[in-house]
Amino acid sequence: MYLGSVRFFKHLIVTLIFIIIFGLAVAVSILAAGNNEKKAEIEHLGQIIEALSVNNNIIDTGDDSEAAPEGEQELSSPLPEPEPALPEPEVEKKSLYADLLPHLYSDFIPPASYMDDSNYIYLTFDDGPSRYTNDIMRYLQIHDIPATFFVMPDDTEAGKNFLNNMLERGHEIGIHCFDHDYDVVYASVEDYLNDFNTAWNLVYEQTGYKPYLFRFPGGSINDFNRHVRADIIAEMTRRGFVYFDWNVDSRDALDANWTEMYNTVLNEVANVPRAVVLFHDRPGGYNTVTVIEDIIKALIADPADYIFSVITPETRPMQF
Repeated sequence: MYLGSVRFFKHLIVTLIFIIIFGLAVAVSILAAGNNEKKAEIEHLGQIIEALSVNNNIIDTGDDSEAAPEGEQELSSPLPEPEPALPEPEVEKKSLYADLLPHLYSDFIPPASYMDDSNYIYLTFDDGPSRYTNDIMRYLQIHDIPATFFVMPDDTEAGKNFLNNMLERGHEIGIHCFDHDYDVVYASVEDYLNDFNTAWNLVYEQTGYKPYLFRFPGGSINDFNRHVRADIIAEMTRRGFVYFDWNVDSRDALDANWTEMYNTVLNEVANVPRAVVLFHDRPGGYNTVTVIEDIIKALIADPADYIFSVITPETRPMQF
């Protein structure tokens, strides 16, 4: 009988031994797997702690003393930030025209601030001296009105006398041009500077006065100077000269008659906060002579109580 026999007990013992060995192997495998996971977790936590230590500049001093409370951990001193680089000094670019006419510079010093010239009227006359200059100055003198003359000087004794009379009577002189041919004056920046220099030298030689004001022939914006306008303005400004346009045009250059000029000037003056009025002192300017005194009288009588003045260094430029 097999059950209870010696062979049965041998088989039972072998089976139990196999079961025990198998169970131990399974247990060891489970423990080994668990240890590997734990080890991986521990290594992962170590990496996180190391990263946090680097990010927060934590110093490991090797001291086993009690750790500081949370939020009071000792942080390493941050590395000093590098000094910002000093900006390279700006090197002023030399003007393309700096070597041209090195004497041609204005003594004008810009004011710290411009004056409040609300309600001011600046009468200005282009193109003189002419045969009508004395007549214009006589009407101005009768009513004690100063004006600014943008001149085209000539090298004559009469021209010299005109210029000196202007200054003696309290008027201001600015440069208009020497040659009023737009194709010549605006051919290039060099041509403009040469033309201006000729007129400027004549005024200085005849009067001892160095004008700082100027007015472009045709105004600063016209169809003839568009290709050189910006460069001329930049160079003249660099040399210290100041240009003036206008905001009231008498239309005398267009041969306006007495009525047209009278109404135009009075209406336009009334519609601007300050008026820079354009007239012309030229050989064909008889209409200007006939109307100028009547315009002056009307402006003096106006209840707006206008103030007449020459353009001064404190006058804010009127520019298109």
